[in-house]
Amino acid sequence: MKRPTDQQLRERLMQPGPKRQGQPVDAVTPPDQEMAVWVTLDVLKPYEHNPRQVQNPKYEEIKASIRAAGLKHKPPVTQRPGEKHYTICDGGNTRLQILRELYEETGESRFHAFYALYRPWQSEVKMLTGHLSENDNRGQLLWIERAKGVVDARAMYEEESGNTLSQRELIKRLAEDGYQVAQSHISKMLYTVEHLLPTLPNTLYSGLGRPQVEKLISYREACRLLWERCTEEVTPEGFGEAWHQTMAWFDDEGQTEMNWSIVVDRLCGMLADHTGVHFNVCELTLDNIVTYRKRRWDLEEHQAFEALDVELQQMRDPNAQPPSLYPPLPEPATGGAPVLKVPASDPDREPQSQPQSAPQAEQLPSPRTLSRDAPTDDERAESTELLRLREQVAALEREKQQLNESPSPSVPVFSESASEADPGPMVAPAEEEGDWPEGAARTEAERAARLEGLTQSRWEETPGKRGYRHHLASELGVPSFDFEQLAPLAAPVLSGETTPPIADVWFIEGVEDEPRSLRIRIRELVQVIARWGGFGGSDVVIADDDGIGFDLNPLPESADRRARFAWQALASLRGELNPEYPADATLWGALLGTHREEGAENAWDDAVLLRFFRLVRLIRRLREHLQEQQEAQS
Repeated sequence: MKRPTDQQLRERLMQPGPKRQGQPVDAVTPPDQEMAVWVTLDVLKPYEHNPRQVQNPKYEEIKASIRAAGLKHKPPVTQRPGEKHYTICDGGNTRLQILRELYEETGESRFHAFYALYRPWQSEVKMLTGHLSENDNRGQLLWIERAKGVVDARAMYEEESGNTLSQRELIKRLAEDGYQVAQSHISKMLYTVEHLLPTLPNTLYSGLGRPQVEKLISYREACRLLWERCTEEVTPEGFGEAWHQTMAWFDDEGQTEMNWSIVVDRLCGMLADHTGVHFNVCELTLDNIVTYRKRRWDLEEHQAFEALDVELQQMRDPNAQPPSLYPPLPEPATGGAPVLKVPASDPDREPQSQPQSAPQAEQLPSPRTLSRDAPTDDERAESTELLRLREQVAALEREKQQLNESPSPSVPVFSESASEADPGPMVAPAEEEGDWPEGAARTEAERAARLEGLTQSRWEETPGKRGYRHHLASELGVPSFDFEQLAPLAAPVLSGETTPPIADVWFIEGVEDEPRSLRIRIRELVQVIARWGGFGGSDVVIADDDGIGFDLNPLPESADRRARFAWQALASLRGELNPEYPADATLWGALLGTHREEGAENAWDDAVLLRFFRLVRLIRRLREHLQEQQEAQS
């Protein structure tokens, strides 16, 4: 082959090269797997929908650490399709902000360029749930920040699928993306963002915690139920505005706890102003709703709206006569004045008759006159029975005053005749040594010490509810009591849990001594024992409106020994023992505390044992009523 000349070589070298077939690109395709990448602050940006809206409480601590030792933990980053910048993902916005501040303060290159952990792009909602999980696992997110993040995630899920998500589906989707949240929390989070955030933004972002939010939700729902009960006085649509105007005054920065006494007072005032219902009735009804819903009681079954319904009936029909709650009195044998009953504390006293010429006894105000300034003509025309009852009460008050002024006071005796003569609440005797029954506390210090020894946990009763309970008992002519009064005399136990205090294992108030009320109290105590056994609130215990108040389904096969103890104890009250569960002797051993060697978790504590004894008493009394009904029908 002939060798080319220099000229030919020069011409060949001057010829143009091959042409480019593809299009030019401005950036390299992002990697498809996790890897470390070298980045600068110029190509990094924070996440726009970061759930954290309040500065990290450890901000200064983290900044001091980075200033001294540099960036130890690489911030995770990702890159949206079509973007040139990297975006912080799964937490790291605080570190990015600190690096920017340190670079501006020092100008050191180690704060400007560094390695970051690149993660391939997935979706917007996965980036949001990653931030939620990362921040929440460290326990640094506020309740409102978590709630707002969950609401934003729900909106993204619904935008992707085009369908509305239920709470159960939302929990499932969040769990699939790595963020675990409870069902009960989800509903409260959605409620907080929808109803509380527009009214209390400063308070929520100041750090109002979940317990305070839950209490606020319970009061808002209670106010809404009371508002909707007043169908003729207000419209349901006006509640939201009334709530907002009342609660907006409590929105303060730096507030992490609400002053509940003032809050409840303002809410009752708001309800009274809009509905026209008396303030005390609103307070009593509001307390009933909050308390009963917390105990998972049925509001209608437990008559939470009884006082409100009576007030509304009086408002809508002022001429309507209120129902008579007191039992009718027998007519006198002769045409004279009624014969007064002698209290049991003085059996030698002769019966006295109230002379007709005596001045009329001071009349107690009726429920109809509480909301008006002057009584009407109809109200002045009192019934004969009511007038006689008030005269007897006035006479008994005078006798009581004479007994107190007597130099030799007698020991009070509580008996059926005494309760029949004085239907008012039982009161503690005077604090003098001669007035105390044998074995009772004689000094205020002894009373306080005994009350403290009988108290396991606090159970509060508002003055309005206590006064209404005593008033109802006096109108029915049955005795009533307060725990603080009978504690130095009886053997009660106060345990606030979810049931009222047991002031006496044996005594049953007259207002509760009927089958329906007894079944309600029985079911409450059964649920206490069931909760101790671990199956409270489940379908193991079912209500029975015909028998003794409850029935039992079999326990699951995975039930432990403690659950079998509780189930067998409840089944013994029905006479339906399970031979595969602990025998009667073992149960009695558990009741007497002789089986503690099996572990403290299988031994009944005093609170559960006391309620079991009380449950026995109520069931025995209920069976007496059922026997009387059968005899009457036969």
